[in-house]
Amino acid sequence: MNSSRRANQARLFAKLLLPAVAQCGGRYGRAQATLDEARVACALERYHLAHGNYPEQLDALAPKFLTEVPTDVITRRPLVYRRTSDGRFLLYSVGWNQRDDGGVPGMTTAKRPRFNSSAGDWVWKY
Repeated sequence: MNSSRRANQARLFAKLLLPAVAQCGGRYGRAQATLDEARVACALERYHLAHGNYPEQLDALAPKFLTEVPTDVITRRPLVYRRTSDGRFLLYSVGWNQRDDGGVPGMTTAKRPRFNSSAGDWVWKY
């Protein structure tokens, strides 16, 4: 095989592989945020069963219900949490835009809106 053909194959391989590799970080971040939110949501439910209500702050979960409260994978600050007026809670990460959108998830503007992980917050809503 000549060097020109090998170079062409390498370029083709790079064009196929690099877009997938570039998305790995984004998928990892979203997956980690979802996992952390699920852990916190489970701890919140356990707290609720033990105390009859949700805590004022997430710090109340450690160390009895969580070893430590995970931080937002994007900002490295605490996940955003608040109790809602209906007796439930809202929990979220600020997402890739690094802006607190008040717990509003990003959506596409297509005919059939879908979640857009690059805009808005990554929300775990009760």
